[in-house]
Amino acid sequence: MTSTYTRRSFLAAAATAATAFGAAACGAGVKLVSPMSEIPQADFFVATNGNDAWSGALSAPNANGTDGPFASLQRAQQAVRDKIRQGLTRAATVLIRAGVYFLPQGLTFTSEDSGTDEHGITWAAYPGEHPVLIGGVRLAGWQPWREGIWRAMLPDGVQPAQVFENGVRMTLARAPKQGYFRTAGPAGSSGFEYRAEDLDALDPASWDIRNATVSIWPQYNWFNFALPVATLDAQARAIRLRGSSGDYKITPGNRYAIQNVLALLTAPGECHIDLANRAVYVWPARAPIEQQAIVVSSAKHVIAIQGQSPDRLVRNLHFEGLDIAISNDDAVRVSGAQDCSFRFCKIENGGNNGARVLGHAQRITLYGNLIREHGYCGVSLEGLGPGNPDVNHHHRVENNHIHHCGRLIGHGAGVYIQQSGHNQILHNHIHHMPRYGTTIKGLRYQVLREEVAGVTWDNHYDFLHSRNNLIAFNDIHHANQDSQDTGAMESWGPGRDNVYDHNLVHDSGNAEFDLQSGMYLDDATDHFTVTNNIIWGIAGTSNNQPIFAKGIGNRVENNILIVGDTNDSAIMSMEMAGEECKDHIYQRNIVAITHVRGALYKFINWRKDRIQTSDYNLVWKAQGNVFVDGISTILGRWDTWRGMGFDANSVVADPQFVDLAGADFRLREDSPAFALGFAPIDISQIGLRPDFPGRFERE
Repeated sequence: MTSTYTRRSFLAAAATAATAFGAAACGAGVKLVSPMSEIPQADFFVATNGNDAWSGALSAPNANGTDGPFASLQRAQQAVRDKIRQGLTRAATVLIRAGVYFLPQGLTFTSEDSGTDEHGITWAAYPGEHPVLIGGVRLAGWQPWREGIWRAMLPDGVQPAQVFENGVRMTLARAPKQGYFRTAGPAGSSGFEYRAEDLDALDPASWDIRNATVSIWPQYNWFNFALPVATLDAQARAIRLRGSSGDYKITPGNRYAIQNVLALLTAPGECHIDLANRAVYVWPARAPIEQQAIVVSSAKHVIAIQGQSPDRLVRNLHFEGLDIAISNDDAVRVSGAQDCSFRFCKIENGGNNGARVLGHAQRITLYGNLIREHGYCGVSLEGLGPGNPDVNHHHRVENNHIHHCGRLIGHGAGVYIQQSGHNQILHNHIHHMPRYGTTIKGLRYQVLREEVAGVTWDNHYDFLHSRNNLIAFNDIHHANQDSQDTGAMESWGPGRDNVYDHNLVHDSGNAEFDLQSGMYLDDATDHFTVTNNIIWGIAGTSNNQPIFAKGIGNRVENNILIVGDTNDSAIMSMEMAGEECKDHIYQRNIVAITHVRGALYKFINWRKDRIQTSDYNLVWKAQGNVFVDGISTILGRWDTWRGMGFDANSVVADPQFVDLAGADFRLREDSPAFALGFAPIDISQIGLRPDFPGRFERE
């Protein structure tokens, strides 16, 4: 029998469902422990079989068992608030026992939950246990619908964006099942015509489109939008959309998919969210459905740290060892906060970002977390727009495994930085991103001066807060999987004096699009330092390279750059959009070119002031002569190029890698690079630190 809930009964049902979900996903609930010789020290404890009428103690102090842990995090939060109001004289801790805790509306921490400068507040997993915090509700009352498809009604107050089966995101029923169709052309200002061979056989005239959306890459395949369908005219083969893709127009050949149409629910692992009729349809991957945990997202955020104003910030609040999953928006949202942290947590399946640090936020630490399967970015650090105060800075994103994001918004990144500076992005393992592994954003000068009053060339860097970021010791691969004109490490219009150091960037790009780069210093990327990086395995159709460098005063030194079979050059540069490109320094790099067509450099709109210094580089080309592309046939010859004063002391010779084909870029003792001043790149410290949790590595 299908259940119907009021808002109050829905919250109660979510709490009761936690025990069942815990048994399915994490094993049976924990037992109340007896006093023992080494009892973990905490102010309050929470357990799935606790009781909110109890005191929050670890165990019952008497034989009757009439006291013990709280049952809910909300009750523990109230107890901590009471303690804070009394005045903190020491740090306070809440320990959470194993099990699943449904938080249908999430848990928000405000200044009432704040620690002080002297005393912190910590919410942590009980030692050796892994509590799971879910920003959703498990559906029940499933009724068979047809052909393996089941239907359940949504509880009142729930507006899900996602559905999960046993913790795995179900696919909104779509066409095509994989990849994309191509538009035939635009239809009006916000629509497109589709090709007969794509949709006619699916009988689109019969579809209920009230819940349908289109995921589309308009114009340049730079950014992806999911827009609701307004109308579908099957006779004219035209689909019009609600909302806008901004400055990016729909053009012939743009990629798109139709999703969340019930008629397209035809395979296991798919679902349909029918908000119009308050129902969810699923074709589960496993049977029987009664034994599967089907959960819909309901909370905007699972955990939100939200200071109310600059004088009511949340300080010294910490979360450790928690599994945080499933939300409509960001799984973790931090704003109005200072000196807070998430350590050794699993953060997964957010509808938007994994962890978003937004607005007024300083010295936030994300350390040792597994961050995966998010709709957009793994981590996003976002200050206020140009012309606003610099209030978002000095964060530390370190020792995290960030992968498979951009699952719902196709231009997602591992770490996204916008108008946020003095951050350290260190020792992360980042991979399988549709666009960037990391990106640093701002606004290029030609746009900035039109949008913000008082901007001149002499003061414009003052308005760009994405400055002095250090991105170092990261292993980044399988980025740029589904987009064009991009880089595994990218920047566009940021502030100055950012540093890329000791990163491995490899096996990125795709076979469909051009302008794929390992590092992309895009428009108005000025005064960057790029040192001690190793870049190889960058793929694309044309104009692909380890480094694409625009901007002013960028220094590229002591890197190893492998020019693969689909690469045009080691470093490409160009000037465009009225932004200058000059005064670059390229020195003491090792470049290995694996095919006859590969160039050392490729210049678009060459001017001699493009390069301030290019020297002491070691260049090796197994086939053909070394040359520079884009200046002229004669000037591009190696001897003529050197005669112009560039690379005068550079050498063409085998760098003596231990194993170039096997991507072992250690240098043998007789490498000629040492005589040029090249410093060996120690890769032993790159990637995750030894204290990254072993349980995450096994998943």
